[in-house]
Amino acid sequence: MGPVIRNFEGNSNPLLGPEDGVSTYVMLFVQHGPGESSPDHTHAWEHQAFITEGAGVLIFDGEEFPIKAGDAVLVPGGVRHQFKNTGSVPMKRVTVNPIESVQGR
Repeated sequence: MGPVIRNFEGNSNPLLGPEDGVSTYVMLFVQHGPGESSPDHTHAWEHQAFITEGAGVLIFDGEEFPIKAGDAVLVPGGVRHQFKNTGSVPMKRVTVNPIESVQGR
């Protein structure tokens, strides 16, 4: 098997997933415009996010933590959380989730 190279433009999430031969983790690319956020949610698996541009807050179990470009974030499983853009430019992030996050969809 060779490498899989996919640009985020014109593709949906997961950007890299089981259909690409991924066996353990999936990769997502997420953009939040000014004032936008991810859904307030909880799931069983941990995941990691890397903020590539912009700034905002991670709302984690009701508490706000500032995040900005260059920050790596670990969200443990089972904790209510949300990513929110509090800046004036898009906040962009790459998120890595275990494969079970997309199985059975």
